[in-house]
Amino acid sequence: MPPRAFAGGIETLRNLKKFLTDNSGGVAIIFGILLPSLLGVSALAIEVGSWYADKNRLQIAADAAAYSALVAYQKDKSLTDAVTIGIAEARASGYSGPDDQIVILIPSPDGTLGANSSRAILQEPSRLFLSQLFLKQSWLDISTVSYATANTAVPNAPCMLALKQKQSRSILIAASVQVNMSCTVATNSNSADAIWGEGSTRLVAECATTPGNYATNGSAKITFSNCPNGTYTRAETSNHLVGTQFWGTSQIPDTNTLADQNVAQGRYGAGMPGGASLHPGKYGKQVEIAGIVTLAPGIYYFTAGFRATNGAKIIGEGVTIYVDQTHVLDIAQDVQWQLSAPKTGPTAGMAIMGNPNLAGRDVRLIGILGNVQGAVYFPNDRLLTEAGTNLATARCTQIVASMIDIRGAGTINNNCSGGTGASANAGHIRLAKGPAA
Repeated sequence: MPPRAFAGGIETLRNLKKFLTDNSGGVAIIFGILLPSLLGVSALAIEVGSWYADKNRLQIAADAAAYSALVAYQKDKSLTDAVTIGIAEARASGYSGPDDQIVILIPSPDGTLGANSSRAILQEPSRLFLSQLFLKQSWLDISTVSYATANTAVPNAPCMLALKQKQSRSILIAASVQVNMSCTVATNSNSADAIWGEGSTRLVAECATTPGNYATNGSAKITFSNCPNGTYTRAETSNHLVGTQFWGTSQIPDTNTLADQNVAQGRYGAGMPGGASLHPGKYGKQVEIAGIVTLAPGIYYFTAGFRATNGAKIIGEGVTIYVDQTHVLDIAQDVQWQLSAPKTGPTAGMAIMGNPNLAGRDVRLIGILGNVQGAVYFPNDRLLTEAGTNLATARCTQIVASMIDIRGAGTINNNCSGGTGASANAGHIRLAKGPAA
């Protein structure tokens, strides 16, 4: 490189360094250039903060809407009234948008909180200022969602409800069985013998609700220990389990994969082909419990029948059993139940359920009362049961069926005092976390 060219390059670098380090007015120039951008960023930060404030205010209103709507719905099952109250509470909590931007659904359609749930979605426009230069719009729609859920054991719901109207002996207790119910019993029959006891049987319950009457023959006795004003309520009872999802719905989708596809026979127990444990899923063969069997938590669908032989024991916590009642349902006299329903999810509170689209059948499930925690639901069938081996501490079994028939000997203890019946406490509704995005 020629010496003159090299010297010229050095001089250029010196001049550049001098320019960059010169503080005589350079800062003012740079500040003047950057000031509009700094002001714009600051203004945008303030505007974004305003969005978050609007969203927090909207979330409070959505929580109020979901909660208050479900509280109202639990009282009278009127969706129209529940939505009206939910909207009013949203406005009282700061919502100022139009009513058609509030969507309240009961139950929540997302499929994770079960039938006793609500979802409220609120949307409200927020005015844009500086950010409209970038977003090319004058308004931004801000939306929030909130969920609420209620314990499946609805306060004051009966532990036995026979739905069939104008049915003689819609709840029948016969032979010598002694039935102790820490809860109310109900039937929608207006018959003179809507609740009937015969033989030497005895029914003790907190109270009853029926448009009809109760009656006995022989030495049978029916006693109501805790009725308000000393008398039972003459009215029908709404079906608080209506709308509960069955297998194959959007919340509980069907599957072509069978959980027992590799089991040679449908027999379960120690030394049996299926082993001593079952896992959630759809079963294609008749399931026969022939020993002590544990069901892992989850949802089961026994499509081809369900049996339990003498000496069998069915253990499961967090379990829902679905059955097709056109097939065999046969539980032997001395089968032991130790089953509880899930506390969360689409089948929360549901222990055993038949297909609600099938009707007119007899379903025989011996020993479930007081040993199965949760609902047993056959809205269009007659459920027959008897005393079984009692657990040390009675659980709360809720039976909702077309008719209920309890016979045999022994003692049945069913304790729903903590969640249903006349002694139940209110306040079982809470805000809940929705499904994962």
